[in-house]
Amino acid sequence: MAIDFNNISFLILLPFALFIVYFFKKGVDRLNKRRRIGVLILRSLLVLFIVLALAGLGIKKYSKETSTIFLVDLSESAKNSKEDYKDFIEKALAGKSDLDRAGIVTFGAGAEVETSIKTDIKGVDFQSQVNGRFTDIENALKVSRGLMPPDTMKRIVLMTDGFENLGDSLSQSELIKTAKIDFKVLQQEQEQSEEVQIDDIEIPERLYENQSFDIVLSISSNVKTRGRVTLYSDSKVVGERSVNIEKGVNRFVFKDRAQSGGFKSYKAVITSDNDTLTQNNEYSTFGQVEGSANVLLIDGKEDAGRELEKILNSANIKVDAIKDKQAPKSIDSISKYKSIIMSDVSLENVSTEFVNSLKTYVKDYGGGLVVTGGENSYALGGYYQTPLEEILPVDMEMKVQGEVPSLGLILVIDKSGSMDEGHAGTNKMEVAKDAAIKAVKSLKSKDQIGVVAFDGNAQWVVRPSANQNKEDIIADIASIRAGGGTSILPALNAAYEGFLDTDTKLKHVILLTDGQAERTGYDPLIEKMREEKITISTVAVGSDADTRLLETIALDGKGRYYFVDQYDSLPSIFTKETFLASKSYINNKSFVPLVGAYDDILGPFQEGIPVIDGYIGTSNKERAQKILLTDKGDPLLSAWQYGLGKTVAWTSDVNGQWTSNYLETPEGVEFLTNIVQSSFPRIYDEDLLVETSSKGDQEEILVKNNKSTSKDIRTEVNIITPDLETINLKLKTSKPGEFKESFKPEGNGVYLLRINQYQGDKLINSSNSATSINYSKEYNINNNQNRLGALVSESDGIFIKEADEVFKGDLDKIYARKDLSQILLTLALILLLLDIALRRLNIKSKRLERVEEKIKDYSDSRKAKKAKPLIDMKKDIKEDIKRESQISGGENTDLASKGPLEDEKAVKFKTDKDTAKKAKEVKDKGQSKDEDGIDMSRILKAKDKKKRK
Repeated sequence: MAIDFNNISFLILLPFALFIVYFFKKGVDRLNKRRRIGVLILRSLLVLFIVLALAGLGIKKYSKETSTIFLVDLSESAKNSKEDYKDFIEKALAGKSDLDRAGIVTFGAGAEVETSIKTDIKGVDFQSQVNGRFTDIENALKVSRGLMPPDTMKRIVLMTDGFENLGDSLSQSELIKTAKIDFKVLQQEQEQSEEVQIDDIEIPERLYENQSFDIVLSISSNVKTRGRVTLYSDSKVVGERSVNIEKGVNRFVFKDRAQSGGFKSYKAVITSDNDTLTQNNEYSTFGQVEGSANVLLIDGKEDAGRELEKILNSANIKVDAIKDKQAPKSIDSISKYKSIIMSDVSLENVSTEFVNSLKTYVKDYGGGLVVTGGENSYALGGYYQTPLEEILPVDMEMKVQGEVPSLGLILVIDKSGSMDEGHAGTNKMEVAKDAAIKAVKSLKSKDQIGVVAFDGNAQWVVRPSANQNKEDIIADIASIRAGGGTSILPALNAAYEGFLDTDTKLKHVILLTDGQAERTGYDPLIEKMREEKITISTVAVGSDADTRLLETIALDGKGRYYFVDQYDSLPSIFTKETFLASKSYINNKSFVPLVGAYDDILGPFQEGIPVIDGYIGTSNKERAQKILLTDKGDPLLSAWQYGLGKTVAWTSDVNGQWTSNYLETPEGVEFLTNIVQSSFPRIYDEDLLVETSSKGDQEEILVKNNKSTSKDIRTEVNIITPDLETINLKLKTSKPGEFKESFKPEGNGVYLLRINQYQGDKLINSSNSATSINYSKEYNINNNQNRLGALVSESDGIFIKEADEVFKGDLDKIYARKDLSQILLTLALILLLLDIALRRLNIKSKRLERVEEKIKDYSDSRKAKKAKPLIDMKKDIKEDIKRESQISGGENTDLASKGPLEDEKAVKFKTDKDTAKKAKEVKDKGQSKDEDGIDMSRILKAKDKKKRK
């Protein structure tokens, strides 16, 4: 055992602290002597304890306890050994002693504490979730060392296959040895299963438009087998073949042509007869195609964009024209275009995935978007309250100043048992209710709505009336539950009767069903509805619906018929029908547009703006640039910046129905071309270099500005993941002109990068790039990096095979230190309270009085013991004086008994050395009188006088 100090330098404070205690003792002078001494003792002890606590006083002795951490590899390469690891730990724990404590840490890319260090572990069960895509032994060893108590002997039992692909475990060997850690390794041998994987896809770094090139796939295998390789480009199959796979590395060549400029992504997939892992059967890469500007034109069902395609081609803008139902779903497929043009497109004909990808393409990737009008676009195309409305510079709901006819709308919704079905996780009844709710939200304040739900019978959910509360209506619609048969006629009749008491200018019914019902008896009812100017539109949900009947009802009811097999388009159909029924959105009238804000787009119209013959009603958003307005102040041409991209809204058409004066003149053609070109992203700066590299489970982005090294440049990157999530990254300056930062990819595939540099708030540089993330090295059969042997050797560890070897062997002894600082501080606090009590309180008790008496008796005995030598000396001197008197004739025989000496002549000087010595000691001590009142100094003077005579 030994005494130890953490901060021994604090001991220098002790003499200063004691000096201060005694220097300021005047504050206790008013106390009696005993209390004054008590206070000084208490204060001395108090400062002593505080200084010792500050110095970190502790007691050190050898520890008998051992802390053992089981470090368990749960990465993908070792996951098959999970149960073996559990059994091993349980067997090992059965052999530990009472002085052994143990904990469990699991690891993959990171480390997690499964069980903290404790004396008793009840049951071993790995509950922590680690990232198994990587193996980082170095980090796991760091975490384990940090968990170990410093005052116990230490042991780490590493359980792994040893195939690390993050970090460097050898960097921990010297630290393990220095910390005197007993290091043991259980190496789990993994059986080599039959495995086929894609190693790489090789394409030229730079491609040019119309260039043919080779795509080389590298495939590794540890078995001879057959397989099938499929190659995708921008989500389309561009090659597929059956192949013979030999053991080792195989190379297969595909061909493709770069048909348009921009980024081009590739993904290869392999399936084989002999394979185990699927994670390494896919691989992605990308290339950049240099070429002319190209756009994607998505055309509505009336071929509304045919004339615009001709105009753009004549302006050397390459156009890929497709129908609305062919609209691509992935960001990869649209990111290669400078702009997307939607010509009179209804959202009921495009997928939700396309709209979501379009939003990401504009906002985060900086692409352009142009939307042109027609009777299937804007509010009539179901854009209301969709991501497309958010992107555009106009609102779908009109904010007009003139008279708008009031609308009465009754929704007749099938709630039969079949409506409770669906596919791909989509329930028809829930989607129908959502569609009805959106229709409610799109109504104006003076509109009225009713809802009739039907199965075998009709039931009013909401009756049309004035001053309706939308929140109450929405709650009533949400309460509809499916069940029962299907009968349409009673429900339509209820809707007709509901309109008889409704005072609105326009009256419209939307009928939705997915089943079969009575096929006759509709004509008289529809005739009565026509007389009341009630129109009917129908929606057939799925192939089980009586499409023929519903189409006939819509035709006779002067409405529109819709067939829906993708249920998520129902809300857009209902909102479209609601807007169409109001008859205020289609404006067939001729007028001369008004200039709201001058823009370069208007450059061709030096001689005046041509007459236009119609448009779709919308309203401007506050921040939008209002370039052209209608005679009523509605938007005709509006634009704005949305995120990194630009969107333009042209509310008239481009097929000549309303714009014949534009399509037939050079100025009008140039004007339409300018609209499209204005949406193109800015020209990329060739001096901006972008590099990406993998650093373990992180992807590092490095941006170099070869033109400027200014310190006030801010660099940001918008990263679009394969799942269309957006990661916003601010890069840090690594050195002048270079900016760097890392992000953690969450999945495999091609990640698109939009790099922007700002000086202040001004965008000064912009560039697009990409990076591909593929399967981890954890799944790579060619990963042979196993350094367990070197790690064990350099850390003085050993390999073990059996569980009973874990707690065997002598460990290096470790000093266990018990810190006394808290105890000392506690004692100091107690002493402080005693000090206060002694000074402030008049404590009286028999016990205290007895203690004081004992202290007094002890003090008196000490004084008496010190005074005895002086009394003895006095007696000796008296005897000497008496003897000398007798020798001189008895003249002064009673001299000694008289007290102080009066007649020095009567005394003969005695030269006794012992007496002189004792007298000198008394004189040196400064004592002039003893307790019996003898004046020693006078006696000595008398003796000295006699001697001289």
